[in-house]
Amino acid sequence: MDSNPYQSLVSLLSNVLEAYTTAFFIFDSRTRQLNLAASQSLSKFVRETVSLPLEQSGILSQVHKVGQTIHLDKLQEVSMTLPTTVPFYREGESHIKGIYAMPVGDGAGVLYVDTKYGWGFTDKQQKWIREIAAVLNELLQRQDRLGQQRSYAAILEFWYKVDEIILNDHSVMESCRRFVCECNQVLDMEYAFVALREFQRPHYHLLAGTPNAPPSLMEQSFLVKQGLAGWVFEHDKVLSIPKLNPHASDHFLFTPSEGLPHHGTLWALPAHMSLGHTLVMVSLSREVRELDTVCQRAISCALHSFALHLDRFNLKEECDQLRTYDPSTGILNGITFGARMEQLLATSMQNSTPFALALVQFEPWHMLHTAASQKRVRQCQQELVSSLGMVAPSEALLAQISENRLGFLFPQMSFQEAKPILTHLMDRGKQILGSAFKGMRVRSYLGLVGYPQDGTRVEELWPLVYRRLYSGLHAKPEAAPGRA
Repeated sequence: MDSNPYQSLVSLLSNVLEAYTTAFFIFDSRTRQLNLAASQSLSKFVRETVSLPLEQSGILSQVHKVGQTIHLDKLQEVSMTLPTTVPFYREGESHIKGIYAMPVGDGAGVLYVDTKYGWGFTDKQQKWIREIAAVLNELLQRQDRLGQQRSYAAILEFWYKVDEIILNDHSVMESCRRFVCECNQVLDMEYAFVALREFQRPHYHLLAGTPNAPPSLMEQSFLVKQGLAGWVFEHDKVLSIPKLNPHASDHFLFTPSEGLPHHGTLWALPAHMSLGHTLVMVSLSREVRELDTVCQRAISCALHSFALHLDRFNLKEECDQLRTYDPSTGILNGITFGARMEQLLATSMQNSTPFALALVQFEPWHMLHTAASQKRVRQCQQELVSSLGMVAPSEALLAQISENRLGFLFPQMSFQEAKPILTHLMDRGKQILGSAFKGMRVRSYLGLVGYPQDGTRVEELWPLVYRRLYSGLHAKPEAAPGRA
């Protein structure tokens, strides 16, 4: 199909009527202008590109507003005011004898025909004009439907890609980057960003932006009280500015020195997350753009779905954290420690290297609860773990087995090498707890086993290390762990 679907009809009508000028104008409701869609003229005063404000389009404005056909003949007296009557003619045109202008569709456009060969148009010629106008209207509707189909196809493809982003196991940053790029492509804008504000925080930060965004923006946080993106966070509303004003002091996205264009179109919208967090997507163009409302609705829905995806990711991360680490001290919990011990056993068997497994218990722990609040006991527990973690060898693994029992794994270290290190750690622990609870005599107990001398299977090492720990608990104060 011709790149201009209307030109062939306009040319046909002009040739049949032997018209001087035939022009088809389409009305743009957003800018309230009549734009020349197709024309054929013998005049040198008709430009190829014409956009007329509706209020300044002369006879075309009357036809469009009233919705009725105007047929003027015997126009000798109008020739002097022709640029006003028919403003798409530049100064210099004259001797137009007849004008016929009629609406196309319900305010969709105007079909204009004039002649220098006769006074007006005959009934038969008028019928041809009306029929061509009807065909142009059908073609307009068809073009609208084609545009909608293309828009819906693009939105469907967009949703497919958003689903792919959500369902695939990407990192948060990679998911945000892909999502921003897909939204930007659908909107046909130059820049797009996704920003996150945590609950009631006075600032927010960018999660991702399009590749052309200044890298420095991704490395800083921004106050909610400044910028247009901050306004969206603060007021929790969609913000649409068809044309930014580069001279306005507040027409910037994040910071006045952000290095982004401030004379195009901006569109930003929020989405709520769990725990009171807010996600905002911001789109920006270099030039003024007319945004498709259907695309905007699709992106709004997609943003809410993406916010749920980030919530799911955060909850999964939190769940993994709870499954792996002790909530009070932040070190490995007993279940994870057991799994790491099995992994270390397999590695040591493969590489023929030793390791030591130890359990250290501090008593009388139950008396600590009678001497201090639960909060204070938890603080002491955290101080103990933090201090022992700094003293222990960097390759050692530390875990919270129970409230007063710690687990240690020493890779590539024998029983004899680990024992003096553990003695130092136990002394350090007693010192920390003793200074925290004055007058209370803190004791420590140790269960220690080594691979391979004490066993080569999990079923052998775990029972043995507990037997050695319990034998110390039931023996005289702080007896050394015996060999079972």
